[in-house]
Amino acid sequence: MCTMTWFVSDSGYELFFNRDERVSRRHADLPSIHQQEGVSYISPTDADAGGTWIAVNHHGVTVCLLNHYQFEQIATYKEWTSRGEIVRQFATTKSLDAVEEQFNTLELEDYRAFRMFIIDRAGNNRLCVWDGHQGRIELDVSSPKSSSSVDAKHVKAVRRGLFLDRGMQTSSNSQEFLDFHSSHSPSKSQESVCMHRSDANTVSFSYVKVAETAVSFRYADGSPCQAELGAPILLPMAEESCREALPHLNQVVRR
Repeated sequence: MCTMTWFVSDSGYELFFNRDERVSRRHADLPSIHQQEGVSYISPTDADAGGTWIAVNHHGVTVCLLNHYQFEQIATYKEWTSRGEIVRQFATTKSLDAVEEQFNTLELEDYRAFRMFIIDRAGNNRLCVWDGHQGRIELDVSSPKSSSSVDAKHVKAVRRGLFLDRGMQTSSNSQEFLDFHSSHSPSKSQESVCMHRSDANTVSFSYVKVAETAVSFRYADGSPCQAELGAPILLPMAEESCREALPHLNQVVRR
C-alpha cells in the first residue's frame, strides 16, 4: 500500500514516496544516516522488522520497495524474510550495472512478492519484480508506481489516472508532486494517494532530491495531509559519482 512518483531534471532527480501501512504496525524510526560497506545512505527504519522501504546513498542511488499484493503467494509452511531487508542489501549500490547480478543472487522464495525500484544518479532506473513465482527486471519504467492490499488493480488505475489527468507525466514542478501525494481525490479513501481506511492509512511521506553535489532526504512522520515535512537530512555526493554521472545528465533529460 504505497505510491511512488519521480521526475528527472538536468541536475539529477526528485522522488516522492507515500508509505501506507496497517494501523496496528509500530511507528517507524525516523530517517538517519547509516554506514554499510563503506557507503553512507539515509533511510528510516521499520520498527517491526528492522528493515526499510526506502534508502538513498552517497552515489545518488535510491532504492524503494513496494509490496506486490495481487501476486502474493500463499504459504503457511515457512517464515518469510522481511522484504525490508532487501532494501538494506541494495542500499550500497553504486550503479545499475550490478543490479541484475545482485538481484539474481537473492533467494526469492524466502520473500513475499515485491517490486523494488532503483534509480541512479543520472535518472536511469530498474524495476526488480518478484511475483511469488518468477523474478524479472524491467528497464526504465515510468512514473507513477503504486500498490494496494485491497482491490489493487482498481486502486492503481485510479491513482495513475489522477497522475495523468494532472499532466504530471511531463511535470518537473516539485510542488505539484507534493500536492499530489497529499491529495484525497476522488475522495478520502482507499483510492486516494494520501490513503485512509479504517484499518490502514498513509503513515509517512519521503521526499528525496539528488542534485549535483548532495543528496537531500525530507520526511513527514504521518499522513502528508496532516504531518509537516521535516528539515532535510543532507549527504554529500561521493566525488567519483559526481565525475561519472554529470556528463550524462543532459542526455537522460533529452531522451
